Amino acid sequence: MSNRFNPLNQRRHSIFPFAPRLALVVTACLLVLAYTVSTATAALLPPDLKITTRTNALDTNAFANGLSFDEANSDAAIGNATHTGSMVQTIGGTSATTTIDDITITSGANPLEGMLTDTNDGWEIHSNVGGSYAGTSAETPENIYDLFFGLENQSAADSIQVTIMLDFDNRVNAGGADAFAASEIILYDGPSIATNELFFSDIESDTVVGNRFNSGNRTGNFGGPLNDTGIFQHVVTLNPGDIFDFHIFHLIEGGAFAAGSSYSASLDALISFDATNNTNPLPTPVTEPTILFLISAGVLGFMFKRKTKN
Repeated sequence: MSNRFNPLNQRRHSIFPFAPRLALVVTACLLVLAYTVSTATAALLPPDLKITTRTNALDTNAFANGLSFDEANSDAAIGNATHTGSMVQTIGGTSATTTIDDITITSGANPLEGMLTDTNDGWEIHSNVGGSYAGTSAETPENIYDLFFGLENQSAADSIQVTIMLDFDNRVNAGGADAFAASEIILYDGPSIATNELFFSDIESDTVVGNRFNSGNRTGNFGGPLNDTGIFQHVVTLNPGDIFDFHIFHLIEGGAFAAGSSYSASLDALISFDATNNTNPLPTPVTEPTILFLISAGVLGFMFKRKTKN
């Protein structure tokens, strides 16, 4: 057999010894990527914390439960006025949606009820009204949404700190000789509207009597766009056995009563939660993402160790 130098053979010998090492590098990178994606998912709420929709025992109205649109006390649109809305409940990353056209439920359940399990779970309210004078008045009378929910600490020893987060975008606009638009959302510390108000956004654009912005007093301006946007947070400490009830109330309305007048209003609100145990926390289990990270680190360490020996 000839011993003559063959460049092709030399190239094969220089490449293939690195194939196993290349495979290890690719595997480690894939594991690190899997770890990164897994850690971005929602975390479970503390097992002893129960966050659920509740029934308002102070009101016999069938819609005074959970997250609901109040079909009984909301009024149908007049003229060319419109009202559309939706409610969303997310549990364990899965969302259920109810849609509303005027005062009719067009899809989904009313009310939406259930118990949250993850930190990314929560409830949403979305509503829109609008109209314009077109030979006759246009009016969207009061449309009402409610959310009744409760926090319960079922632990016998641990206290739990819960943060209630209300992310809201509240907008109104009225123009012309005679029009108004109003929208409000209120968080009550209890099931009744007679209880303490923890938060409210209450704005009105009115071309006749003047505007309001989170106050019963008029601002001196008339009509035009107004918006109130932000994130409200309320921290609650639940001692063992504590049960706290809350109520979110939303009302939206508007009207146009003279030629050239129009109005619009909208609300987008998301209610979500975060929670931690204050005392005697449970041991943190070694989760799947952590295992993936440790395997990746081990593979990379093994590779560098072999390289050092060589």
